[in-house]
Amino acid sequence: MNFKKTVAIAAAAGALAAVSVPAMAFENEFHGMYRLRAIMSNFENANAGVVLAKDAPTASVFEQRARLQYTAKASDDLKLVTHFEIDSSWGDTAYNNGRGFGGGQGADTVNIETKHVYLDWNCPLTGANVKAGIQPIVDAYKGIFINDDVAGIFASKKIGAVTATAGFSRLQDANRTTSAPTTAGGVAFETANPTGKNTLDLYVLDGKFAVSKDLTVGGSYYLLRNNLTLSRGDTMDLHMVGANASAKLGIVTADAFLAYQGGSELAATGRDLAAYAAQVGVKANLDKAGVVRANVLYASGGKSSDTKAKAWQNTTSGDTLATSSNTFYDSKMVLMMRNVVNMDTDKAIVQTINNGNRGVTLLTVGYDATISDKLGASANIGYAMASQKQVGATAALSDKSTALGTEINAQIDYKMFSNLTTSLTGAYVILGDGKKYANAAATVKNDNPYLTSVMFNYTF
Repeated sequence: MNFKKTVAIAAAAGALAAVSVPAMAFENEFHGMYRLRAIMSNFENANAGVVLAKDAPTASVFEQRARLQYTAKASDDLKLVTHFEIDSSWGDTAYNNGRGFGGGQGADTVNIETKHVYLDWNCPLTGANVKAGIQPIVDAYKGIFINDDVAGIFASKKIGAVTATAGFSRLQDANRTTSAPTTAGGVAFETANPTGKNTLDLYVLDGKFAVSKDLTVGGSYYLLRNNLTLSRGDTMDLHMVGANASAKLGIVTADAFLAYQGGSELAATGRDLAAYAAQVGVKANLDKAGVVRANVLYASGGKSSDTKAKAWQNTTSGDTLATSSNTFYDSKMVLMMRNVVNMDTDKAIVQTINNGNRGVTLLTVGYDATISDKLGASANIGYAMASQKQVGATAALSDKSTALGTEINAQIDYKMFSNLTTSLTGAYVILGDGKKYANAAATVKNDNPYLTSVMFNYTF
């Protein structure tokens, strides 16, 4: 028997063996996205932290993001979800491993980030859906307290018209320091501070009740237990309670929430806390004439001299607890508030809802038009102000005025293919006195920020 015949017989035998094996229910699912954004702006000018300045130069930035999701599905009741991310800005660096690297000449970089890794199953005993591991979380208040990826376990169950969710997440463990990071964004562990001794934990209870198909009401209680720097057993607890509702009446849909925070503020002083936030949003679907939107958001502010803290508290993330971990994407702002498409250049005039303990009051109006099956457009205008002046806190004029600015933006979307959309965006902010002046004497004015961008967004 020659070699060719041997190979043919082996291949045939392998094929017969394959078809004789029973089919398995196991499924592999792959999803993801790729986004490329080219920006011209005097606001997104470098990653050096410069946001507002006099004579701010116009800079060009090219940033991209790829997200890859693999789901190992054993059955409809059990699956493992993994989600990875690769970010870079064109020209940043190469041969230098770390998150957000790899856009420089040469490119070769170890830069893949773990975004989500969690087990998702339906409990055979209770019927509840359970997710355990690193997963996304958004509070019931449009993300103004927390919108981030966290490690934890959450269970939700629907009983009639009621959907209840309960969970726990460990947001931070003091067994980390940034004094000697091993790489950019790396962590140096301290054996003197064992894991689990000093932590920041979040406990969540959420409920939704569908009164009818057009009306849903909800309530929640969150406990943020802070023991990052205290002795074992001592904690500073933040308690948050709130109510929310959404309704539809003809062509109009509306939603609203009211939330209160008590306990201790998220600061080393740990003052007693009494903070509030409220929001109302309305949307009218005018059919072929488009959609009109309006939002009002209020988050309380306070002064450092106050005996009781009054500023709305929001979570922050990262080893230094300096990265914004909260959002209000419903604003549709581009420069005033954080925007959902931001990547490495993620910065905003109001970077956090707490806003340096000044809080924020935001009014926005928007319009969405569907011009054709492939072409759409939107326009938005928003006005933001601090909810609390800081007179006496500092000598800076910017702290003595509540006016932050007015943003006008517009966007055109063209669907090149069913899963590839090109967007052209322009945004301009007229700064208020609270952001206009770069010095206390009001002799140096910051330039009004602007941005134009072209974005390609591919999903699969």
